[in-house]
Amino acid sequence: MFDCNKLSCCEQKLVSVAIGVLTLFLIFAGFKQLVGAVNDFRNGGTNSVSQTVSFTGEGTVKAIPDTVKVEVGLITEGKDSISVQNENTAKMNAVIKFLKDQGIKDEDVKTSNYNLSPKYDYNKGKSTLVGYIISQTLTVTVRDLTKVGKVLDGSVSSGANQINSISMFVDKPEEMKNKAREDAVKQAKEKASATSKIAGFRLGRVVSFYENSVGEPPMYYETMMDGRGGGASSVSPSPQIEPGSQEIKINVTLTYLIK
Repeated sequence: MFDCNKLSCCEQKLVSVAIGVLTLFLIFAGFKQLVGAVNDFRNGGTNSVSQTVSFTGEGTVKAIPDTVKVEVGLITEGKDSISVQNENTAKMNAVIKFLKDQGIKDEDVKTSNYNLSPKYDYNKGKSTLVGYIISQTLTVTVRDLTKVGKVLDGSVSSGANQINSISMFVDKPEEMKNKAREDAVKQAKEKASATSKIAGFRLGRVVSFYENSVGEPPMYYETMMDGRGGGASSVSPSPQIEPGSQEIKINVTLTYLIK
């Protein structure tokens, strides 16, 4: 049998501390089991894992496009690469100058394609080099919709012989997205409040938030003006562009704890 009298004073103190720590541990463990049992009872006999419920909401706003991207192209052909490049450069510089004169900023005019390739004539299984072709494309961002028609006509008159596509979009959609997000969250909260009252449970805090943004793709207008000689006479009149509207949609899911 363990005899405390045979221990020194210091050893007796250590034993007392150890017994005290063990006692506190046993008390805490018992208290935790008691809390678990109470929660089990409150949850109708289920385990103590937190119960959650989720609700979805959707917000939609209509936005009018305020920006246009135009693909302005130039195809130049010639017998030797030097003359073709010189001719192409002169024409494209004229197009760029026209665009700058319309108030379009440097950062809104970008060379998106430049390709120099040989041109061959095929006859009886033999290929003969007959010249070179340069294809160059500018991506032009027009931020004033009233200038779109003038940009199209003026680019072609200045030397471009292709308008590959026109796309319209909202340049800064975040404000519209915030409004759609606000409506979506409001709808999800209203669903949560109504459902909890009908089903007879209390909502706790939100423990999860999920969002999915859906926006209509930019609207494209294919014009495909292809007149390799350049100039206004080689292309059809530019179309009248109407911006219309685009839909921005946001879906959210709110997950609540059930009290």
